[in-house]
Amino acid sequence: MNMIKTIKSLPVALAAVAVLAVAPLPDGYLFAASSAIAQEKTKSKAETRKVPALSLKIHKQVQKAQEAIDLEDMVTAKAILAKALESKKINDYEKAVVWQINAQISFEEEDTPGTIRAYEQILRYKDSIPVALELNIIYGLAQLYYSVENYDKALEFVKIWEPRSLEFVGVSQLTFISQLYYIRNDFPKTIEYIDRAIALAQSLDTVEVKENWYGLKMSAHWELNQFSKVRDVLEILLVTWPKPLYWTQLAGVYMELNDDQTSYSLTEAAYKQGFLDEKEVQLVNVAQIQVARDAPIKCAWILEKAMKEKRVEENAKNLKLLGQCYMQASEYRKAVDPLKRAAGKEKDADLWFQVGQVQMQEDDLSGAIASLDKALEAFGDGKGKKTADKRFAAMMMRAQALIELKRYKEANTAFNVVNKVARKGKQKRQIRQWRDYLKAEQAREKMLRG
Repeated sequence: MNMIKTIKSLPVALAAVAVLAVAPLPDGYLFAASSAIAQEKTKSKAETRKVPALSLKIHKQVQKAQEAIDLEDMVTAKAILAKALESKKINDYEKAVVWQINAQISFEEEDTPGTIRAYEQILRYKDSIPVALELNIIYGLAQLYYSVENYDKALEFVKIWEPRSLEFVGVSQLTFISQLYYIRNDFPKTIEYIDRAIALAQSLDTVEVKENWYGLKMSAHWELNQFSKVRDVLEILLVTWPKPLYWTQLAGVYMELNDDQTSYSLTEAAYKQGFLDEKEVQLVNVAQIQVARDAPIKCAWILEKAMKEKRVEENAKNLKLLGQCYMQASEYRKAVDPLKRAAGKEKDADLWFQVGQVQMQEDDLSGAIASLDKALEAFGDGKGKKTADKRFAAMMMRAQALIELKRYKEANTAFNVVNKVARKGKQKRQIRQWRDYLKAEQAREKMLRG
C-alpha cells in the first residue's frame, strides 16, 4: 500500500539535526599572556611548564599594536607586530604572544586561513608557552578547521587536545566533538559524546539541555538503524519540546518497528490536533490509514474535507483514492463523481470501465453507456490478451445496458460488433445467451404493445 511506503519514508533523519553553532574563536578566546598564566595556576594535577618572561620592549610593542587594533587601524598594528618579530633578542614566548595578536587581527578581519596560520605559528613555540594557552590554541585550531570544513584536521586537533584537557571538557566541547563525529559519519562516537554532554548538563543547575542535542542523537541512531533508540529519543522530544513534526516522525518510527497500530494512532492523533493541515502527503496518509483500519468512509470524509479546504489537490491520484474509499464503504453513488473526474484527467480505460460498472449497479444506464464508450476509446484496438478481455467485457456490458433501456436495435448492432472481436468459445456462448435474451425482451415488448 502506498500509505505504508510513504510513512516509512518520513524524513526523520533529515529533519532531526540542527547544525550546532560553532564559532571559530568566541570572544575571550584570544588569551593574553597573563590570562594564560592565571589558568595555568588553577590547573590542579595538570601539566605545568615554566615560561620565559615578557620583556618590557615587547610588552610595549604588543600594547601599541593592541591600541591600533582598538582604533581599527590594522595596517599599523600589523607593521608594529612585524617589527617586533624582527627583533634579534625576542624569545620564543614573546614570538608566541606576537603571533597571538596576529591571530586576533586575522579573526577580526574574518580571515580564517590567516587565523589558522597564526595559531599554527604559536604552536611552533609550544615548549615556551603556558600549557593552558597551548591547549586552548589546539582546541581553537579544531574549531577553525571545522569552520572551513576540514573535518579530518579538526578531529586531529581534538584528539590531541582531549586527553590533555579532561578536567576542562565541558558541555560545549562535548557537543562540538559530537557534531564533528556526525559530519564524519562516525555515528557511534556521535552518540557517545552527545550522551556525555546531555548527562553532564543534567547534572548541572547552570546548563540547560538543548533540543538540538537530542536531534543529533536521534539522527545518529537513525543512521545506525537503531529504531527503538530513535523512538525513545523522539518520545523525550515530544514530551519536552512538543512539536507537530515529532508526532509524524514518531509514527514513522513505530512503522519501522512494525507496530502499525501505534503508528496509525499517533498519525490520527496528530491529525485531530490539526498538526497535519499544511502537509498534503500527511493528510493523504491519514486518509489511507482509515482504509487500513477498516474505516473507508472516514478516508472519504478526510479527503472530501481536505479537498474542500484546498489542502489536498484534486488530481487523478487523490480523486481515485476518494472514489475507491467510497466504493469500499459501499457508497457507490458518491464514488462515481470522483472516479469519473480521475478517469477523465488521465484517460484511464480501466477506471472508466469501473465507473461504468458502478453506474450499471446504480441503474444509471445512460451514464454507464457513456462511461463504457470512454473506456472503449481509451482501450483502443485491444491488443494484448488482458486488454482484449477487458475490451470485450466493456462491449458486452454496454450492449446489456442498451437492452435494459429497450434500445433493442442499438443492442443488436452492439452484439454484431462484439461478435467480431470474440476469440474464445466461452465469449461466443455468452453473446448467444444475451442475444437470446434480447429476442425474448423484444418479443415480450411486442406482446405488451398488443
